[in-house]
Amino acid sequence: MSLFSLSLWFSTSAIGTAIAGSVLIQPAEQAQWQLDSSAFHCRLQQRVSGLGQVSFALEPGQPLQLDLELAQPYPALEQATVAARSADWQPDTIQPESLPYIAELYHESQVSFLQAALPLFQQVQAGAWLQFELGNGRQQQQLLLTSVRGHEAVEQFRGCVAKMSPLSWQQARDTDIVFASGQRLVDRTQLPVLQKLARYLQLDPSVKKILIDGHTDDVGTVLANRQLSKERADEVAARLIELGVKASMLEVRAHGNRYPLLHSQGKAEQSNRRVSIRLIRTTS
Repeated sequence: MSLFSLSLWFSTSAIGTAIAGSVLIQPAEQAQWQLDSSAFHCRLQQRVSGLGQVSFALEPGQPLQLDLELAQPYPALEQATVAARSADWQPDTIQPESLPYIAELYHESQVSFLQAALPLFQQVQAGAWLQFELGNGRQQQQLLLTSVRGHEAVEQFRGCVAKMSPLSWQQARDTDIVFASGQRLVDRTQLPVLQKLARYLQLDPSVKKILIDGHTDDVGTVLANRQLSKERADEVAARLIELGVKASMLEVRAHGNRYPLLHSQGKAEQSNRRVSIRLIRTTS
């Protein structure tokens, strides 16, 4: 876990007499960035007493996301924006007024920015501050998050990302390796798929069994197709073992042309020439 010292000011601006708001100031000694990391998520988050937290979050197969999570729901929130601004000690090179980002996702107590996340993450690395604005027509509130040693924070986060699984469970649990007509060996273009899957299996100890099912199209005899599907399944199993997957986890089965994805009536339908890999997790 890495901690990064920050200062935070929460201010409101009045628009006529109808606007109401409050001021929240968090002492600098209580402001800290925390890196929460695992093989399946990286989150750089700042908890703010009385408000909630701000975080950059990344999961396998998902884009980087910037979240503002509120401890209490914001009544009738209509719009949330975020922009970068220069730190007081920097040259005035970042102009947030010219580049505000509007939140794409609104939940009861959370707003999420997708488009803004990566460019603002890079600007935090350069020392920029983040400015959030929330509004509902009656209230307009502004949160200015200043950053110290932003470069170190970003590098710690990137270190987490480098160790992250290349796949999510949703991506890894079902995988198809396709074959050309009569082909028995895995094409080199398919190897990255198996490499990512093997890496995922190294990181997820809950996977206890891997089903490898060979299939063919309708061309050829039943016996020949059964043998071909077995050779394809054995080939995929051998590749996974080479990549470090335990042989004891693998269950190899050959089906020939009995379970086509598309009924092609004797034609060489490519989608049917496949080896399906399915991961089985423990239920407890």
